[in-house]
Amino acid sequence: MENILEDQINLKQTSSHAYSISHHNDWTVGYTLHGGVIASAIYLAAVTHLSTTLAAQDQPDVYTLHLEFVRACEVSDSVITVADLKVGATTSTLQLQLSQKNRVKVVALVTSTNFDKPVGPTAATGWSLRNPDPAPIPDFDKIQAHAPDEHWIPAHLTSEVVPFSRRILFLKPRDRPPVGVNDAWNSFIGDERIRNSYLPLMADSFPSMSDTLLRNGGLFDANKSFDRIKEWAEEHPGVPCELYNSRRDVLRATIFNNTITLDIEFKRRLPQEGVQWTFTRVTTRLLDAGRMDVDIVICDPKMDILCLARQAILVLEAKRKFGARKVKPAL
Repeated sequence: MENILEDQINLKQTSSHAYSISHHNDWTVGYTLHGGVIASAIYLAAVTHLSTTLAAQDQPDVYTLHLEFVRACEVSDSVITVADLKVGATTSTLQLQLSQKNRVKVVALVTSTNFDKPVGPTAATGWSLRNPDPAPIPDFDKIQAHAPDEHWIPAHLTSEVVPFSRRILFLKPRDRPPVGVNDAWNSFIGDERIRNSYLPLMADSFPSMSDTLLRNGGLFDANKSFDRIKEWAEEHPGVPCELYNSRRDVLRATIFNNTITLDIEFKRRLPQEGVQWTFTRVTTRLLDAGRMDVDIVICDPKMDILCLARQAILVLEAKRKFGARKVKPAL
């Protein structure tokens, strides 16, 4: 199976507590790098550190990951340094800093664990996704055969703005979700599979909830894409709807999303070979005076939770980001 994301990250351990990563044109969002890819790179550095420098602790998994995006990452290579804040028998705490040109861009805290070893009791809660209930799990064989599924519509985005999206096939529900909710199934095209290192990226790969709430027809307004996908499915049942956006479309942007923090709690370890499909539900409770919360739940093909995530976002006027140039976005 292909592992394109990790190949592009090209993580190299340069010392016991330092790592380097490359950059790739697929990650660009205007003049910056996509925050989700940076989150995946930091995750990969953490698990590598846990399996090398701290291998004796036998805590190979990231349990929690907290990221502070201090500054936007430029389109250049990065250095990640690790400080062992606490090395414990059950969990350890790491601080990671991603720097570019000797300037700190992202600060992260990681708590480690070993998902193979219980540390306490287990109890069911009866929790499930509600309001609304998600549509039934798709018939993935039908999707692969380009036959129509009763509940989900396939689509594909080719974007000059977020280039890595061209590798993703996603499914949208046939029924429009309530305001503030976005559901999707995601899969990478070809032999690329979703591994644990992909989950931070998936926790930052969804339509703009601010554009969607404001119904402004913006670049990533889910209402606009939903209407297009629904219309396409009526005439081309089972065939993925091809969506496209260009750098020129950015000129019409009135707002952009600036992620301040991203928190992820991992619930389990995916199999080494990864999975072909994951489900993502994104929920926003409140957009108020430019401050917005976003909650993310990512599940495996059986709808078992893989991770829970939350973003704190500032929704800012586009001119504050682009100035006179107004040519490329940073989401």
